[in-house]
Amino acid sequence: MATTQPAPGTPTQVAHPWKAVLRTIVAAAVGVALAWLVRVLGIDLTALSQPIIDSLTASAWVAGTGLVQWLLTRPRLQPFLQAIGLGTGVEKEPGRHVAE
Repeated sequence: MATTQPAPGTPTQVAHPWKAVLRTIVAAAVGVALAWLVRVLGIDLTALSQPIIDSLTASAWVAGTGLVQWLLTRPRLQPFLQAIGLGTGVEKEPGRHVAE
């Protein structure tokens, strides 16, 4: 698998800061939703102490947020992310393109 080097110049987070913020908010919101589902619809954990339950809920949030952040970096998903408004913004810059 060949690796590609980013084009020199301004990072997309600097060139398109609101895109970066939006993508981070979406990732965190998915993590929060997953943590809520674990707490509400998950296995009955009432026999465990509250700190353990809180740790498991936080772990679900971390896993969900991390997975979404990872998905946001996948080159093959960039066309879909651009179509729904979650692209990096690099597609709008002249001379730059998304690596495949």
